Amino acid sequence: MNRRGLSEALDSLTRHGIDDPAMLRSLLEAVLVVGRGLDLDRALQRIVEVASQVADARYAALGVRGPDGGLSQFVYTGISPTQRARMDHLPVGHGVLGLLIDEPQVLRIPALAEHPSSVGFPPGHPPMTTFLGAPIIIRGSVFGSIYLTEKQSADQFSEVDETFVAILAVAAGIAVDNARLFERARTRHRWMQVIARRGSEPLAGIALSDTLSRLCDDVAALTEAVDVFLLTGDRGTLTVDGHTGPAPAAGDIVVAPVGTRTVVPATDIASELIRRNAQWVTIQPLQRAAGTFGRLVITHTEPPTWDDEDIAGLAGVAEVASLAVAYAAQQQTARDLQVLEDRHRIARDLHDHVIQRLFAIGMSVQTMLAGDSGDAAARSRLEQVEVDLDRTIAQIRTSIFDLQTVPGQHDTTTLRRRVLDIVSELATQAPIAPGVAFAGPVDTVVPERLAPHIDAVLREGLSNALRHAHAEHIDVSVTADDDVLTVAISDDGVGIGADVVYRGLDNLTRRAEECDGVFEVATAPGRAGGTTLTWTVPLRG
Repeated sequence: MNRRGLSEALDSLTRHGIDDPAMLRSLLEAVLVVGRGLDLDRALQRIVEVASQVADARYAALGVRGPDGGLSQFVYTGISPTQRARMDHLPVGHGVLGLLIDEPQVLRIPALAEHPSSVGFPPGHPPMTTFLGAPIIIRGSVFGSIYLTEKQSADQFSEVDETFVAILAVAAGIAVDNARLFERARTRHRWMQVIARRGSEPLAGIALSDTLSRLCDDVAALTEAVDVFLLTGDRGTLTVDGHTGPAPAAGDIVVAPVGTRTVVPATDIASELIRRNAQWVTIQPLQRAAGTFGRLVITHTEPPTWDDEDIAGLAGVAEVASLAVAYAAQQQTARDLQVLEDRHRIARDLHDHVIQRLFAIGMSVQTMLAGDSGDAAARSRLEQVEVDLDRTIAQIRTSIFDLQTVPGQHDTTTLRRRVLDIVSELATQAPIAPGVAFAGPVDTVVPERLAPHIDAVLREGLSNALRHAHAEHIDVSVTADDDVLTVAISDDGVGIGADVVYRGLDNLTRRAEECDGVFEVATAPGRAGGTTLTWTVPLRG
């Protein structure tokens, strides 16, 4: 009812001679009571109770119109708990109640059963005859209706009751509107608190996983969700970075990509995210400059309804999560760059100082060898020192290259980087670390077609040495000249017994033959012998 309708209602009171100060005071008090407070649920219950008193009705109710046109909420008074227990269900908006929703105007009926729109009552519902209903209209839309039945002091409701209830409906509309505005403001404030609190955590140094899980807890509390998960990744295969409750089973999770907030049945997403009888899922995408890179997944037992404040809040939370992930990635990049800078400095110092000194020592040894020395034992020792210096320089050069690249991130197509990564991968759980040496332009003259074969040689040879040789030292060497590539893996272990057969070594022989090369195994059982695997293939052909 608008202002014009209110004026008509007041004029109707005058026409009916309602000028009794006590009655008008009671009406005013009723209007003031209805408008008291800002809690919506309490306001609805208060409206029902006041309407029942004003019209002297045994039963009173207020039905809230739902999105589907029926009743989404039904607040009542007058029905005892015993009567309610006997009822099958509360009214859902059919019959006369639906008529008030479809045709919002005051409706007074002396006998409900005789009205054309009557469809009867739910099983167990108490009998009712007289009826008075008035719509509650807020900003031009029907919010719901007030229903009164069973006038106690007369045979039916009067025109005065009709006018009183119409005025009360206007007051109820104002009260409900105020309560809804307050609820929206409070909801908006709660979302803003979450966004502000969690948005500042990355700058305070709080771990990303903690921030994202707390964010999930906040969203679950605000939306009454069963669970909330925050997933990141590309191309629909995601990992869980934040969650409520116990962590889901480890591994990648597939969630279909979405461009906007989407509500789908629980059967449409990965079963790992469906717990505690959740039936519906809301998916809010996480965005960054390159596009969608994650999802905020919210599960409910009932179909969720999202109002404007919740939609804006979800968008804000998604933005905070996106910024937190991006900031953490940026910080990790900065740390990697710092580590890489330190590694470059160490590599430079090794090259400029250590290797140069070793070269100087090596030249001194060569000068001594060039002299005429009659001591054969001393000469043999000097020759061994020269060999050891060459091997040490080769190993330091390999270490310099390893320091100047980040495993798994840069130069993964070069042979040096590939060899170092494979050795590092296989030796992760091993008690010894194999030494690696390179000779010749291995990164420029070795064709790409040999890469799968080299990988197989390294994996098979190193795996055997690490698992079966019981060696104290294992060395890997990769040598390339203009014509030949040689991959050698040697150890000082127990050797390969004559009765031992490794099918993997036969595979390496076939690989060598495919490349017109040879594969040789030199072994001497016993600690003094060890094993050397040599895989040699031509570089051209």
